[in-house]
Amino acid sequence: MVNFDKTIERRGTDCVKFDALKGLYGREDLISMWIADMDFPVPEEVTAALKRRAEHPVYGYNIMPEGYFEDFAAWVKKRHDWEIKPEWTCHTPGVLSALSAALLSFTAEGDGVLIQPPVYFPFSSTVETLGRKVINNQLIYKDGYFTVDFDDMEEKAKQAKLFILCSPHNPAGRVWTREELARMEDICRRNDLLVFSDEIHADIVYTPAKHIVFAALSDWSREHSIVAMAPSKTFNIAGLGMSFITVPNEDMRKKFQTLLGGGLHVSGANAFGIVAAQAAYRHGEAWLEELLEYLRGNMELLDRILREHAPQIRVVRSEATYILFLDVGALGMTPDELKDFFVNKVGAALNVGATFGPGGESFMRINIATQRENIKRFAEKLCAAVAAL
Repeated sequence: MVNFDKTIERRGTDCVKFDALKGLYGREDLISMWIADMDFPVPEEVTAALKRRAEHPVYGYNIMPEGYFEDFAAWVKKRHDWEIKPEWTCHTPGVLSALSAALLSFTAEGDGVLIQPPVYFPFSSTVETLGRKVINNQLIYKDGYFTVDFDDMEEKAKQAKLFILCSPHNPAGRVWTREELARMEDICRRNDLLVFSDEIHADIVYTPAKHIVFAALSDWSREHSIVAMAPSKTFNIAGLGMSFITVPNEDMRKKFQTLLGGGLHVSGANAFGIVAAQAAYRHGEAWLEELLEYLRGNMELLDRILREHAPQIRVVRSEATYILFLDVGALGMTPDELKDFFVNKVGAALNVGATFGPGGESFMRINIATQRENIKRFAEKLCAAVAAL
């Protein structure tokens, strides 16, 4: 059994989540519940693999070890019923570097790129930085649940060259159903859109929801998509810079890999990330199952306390991820006022929902991947702050 309740002091380790609080929020004494990494120890097998590698005193250039991409293929086959060939998959340091490579490989300056806000904000900034045009297909929020505005997507797709699918969706917490994915695929097919499917949160899914890989929908989706996954969110190893990018279409894959290696020079992995990723996929499943139960408990505790003592604030029940939206629209505050309220009245660092684009203005994003005592302390402080309004 993993003791997820054990407090691990992270301050002073140069971690963004705690050691950047002063610069970003103006205070260091906050309950840190913003950026998407966990306050939990990685699986023991990952630590052991890192120690073994560290014992060898030379950390030079690496090739991928035998079975590396095969281990990833076995993982997605078992967890997501997606059968791939290992040679379809390549390495990038992160999903965003893969997104940049896809934009540079398959779109031109001025091309439209369709996204579904409120969504992971580096999507829009990456698109804009590379000179492409962001096209927003804003999600519909109703009765505590986000859905796709398909009529709007039909119109916006006509203006786009590429669609960035966030699946599961961060921060809406949606695990798209097969029917929803099929409708999105149909729109993309009829408008000849390439799909970049960010599925980095695919392993953090709560039953009965079931993640469906976009590329597994049909022959068309397989040949017209780039699927980005990683062990970083699943096993809390984001700092090691490892992602698995699967491009089944051979012509697309060659073009994509040529840019990765010959243009961007990001195809090589670091020694420690390699062994951590392989150990995680080989030995981390039991740890993940325990993690999912703990995260579900945190979500249920937060929801219960707020329902009883601050019903004005609603937990947007998430089908996936450990970064949830809180519906704070009833407080009637602007995004700046919300940030000030949570920092200076609640004493917590969360992400302001407006950061994630249109539709996020009435939300705050909270990271529940922390010790349960922190969830309870945050909820109690929030309830007291709301009562004092």
